Formats: sequence, structure tokens, C-alpha cells
Amino acid sequence: MKPSPHRLDLTRYPYVTEIAPRFGDMDPLRHLNNVALAGIYEEGRVRFGLSVTDSYVHQKGHRLVIAEVNIRYLAEGHYPAALTVAAGVLRVGNSSYVLGQALFQNGQCIGVCDTVLVYTADHRPHPLPDGFKAALGEKMLAGAAGG
Repeated sequence: MKPSPHRLDLTRYPYVTEIAPRFGDMDPLRHLNNVALAGIYEEGRVRFGLSVTDSYVHQKGHRLVIAEVNIRYLAEGHYPAALTVAAGVLRVGNSSYVLGQALFQNGQCIGVCDTVLVYTADHRPHPLPDGFKAALGEKMLAGAAGG
């Protein structure tokens, strides 16, 4: 299923970073391997997280865990062109949020990824702190519910 048009538009994402693919990320056909692209999404997700989590997940016994990752591949990626990883919050719940990401190469969206992250305390879901919710609200993807 093709993503909504707003997911393919780099200008709608509030967070953008560039990541260079590695030679080892190629498959035998000289395309970026799907597993390697999952790692690129992960790196982008971590960079996004560092920009908003601040001290919220560094309290003793508190952390974010991934509940679900959904990747849709739209086009092939190629080495060595840089990848632009865009991210924005799609939805904020009581104890979780959904991060939407997209990969762009040479101006083309080559894939999208949705990740559900759950805030936990002592290994159980815990309400998102108000300050964290506010920080996430400022990073909503334009065109997403509430964004």
C-alpha cells in the first residue's frame, strides 16, 4: 500500500538528518540492502530521540522500548549517495507514540517507516511525562493527526 502523499514530502518533516551509506550496506546487485536500510532508520530514530528525550528516559527505571516497526520500501537505494532521514511524530498516546520516518536519496522518497515506542517505568508501560509529551507535540509531522 502506497503511503499518503504528505509522507513523501521532505518539507513536512520537522526533523532531518543525513546519513552516508557504507560500502558494506550494498547487496550483490549494488543496491542498498533492506536490512542495512533498517539500520539507517534506526540511526535516524536514535538521532531524533536524542533531540527530544532530554532527561525523560534517563530517570532510573524509565526507558523507551520499541513495540512495532513497519517499513515500506518504495524504490531502490544506491551506494554511495547520501541518505536523508526525515522524522516526525504521527501520534501521541498516553504511554506511547508513533514516529514516522522517510528515507530520501537524490530528492526521491525511497521508503517510509513507522515505529511505535512505549515509555516504560520498571518494565511496565507508564504515562509519558507532560514535558516529553509537549516536546513530541512540537515534532508532529505536518499532515499527521494533530499536526
